[in-house]
Amino acid sequence: MTGTGIGTRDIPVPATPDTLPSACYWFTDPDGALCLSPGCMARIQDPDAPCLCDTLTARLDRLTARLRDLEERHRYANVWWQALSSVVRDHPDGQAIIAEPRARTGR
Repeated sequence: MTGTGIGTRDIPVPATPDTLPSACYWFTDPDGALCLSPGCMARIQDPDAPCLCDTLTARLDRLTARLRDLEERHRYANVWWQALSSVVRDHPDGQAIIAEPRARTGR
């Protein structure tokens, strides 16, 4: 095992998805050859390319935050829709109100 705790090809460090390095990393094999374990597409295609792992991690963080925002907006819209539907159903002209959009949309 190397000093970094990453391991080698023949003596790998046990890993789970939570313990894998998040970026590209180098290790030495048993013969002492320096090897790259690429974590991003740029390094897979060209070992001398700049590592994009931090950039990819930042993009994932932004997309995850955007997904959370969209899920929250969807929850809010669903609550609003349920409240609106309840009000229309309880209205004396509720059936006529519901029939009009159905007629306009052909449903």
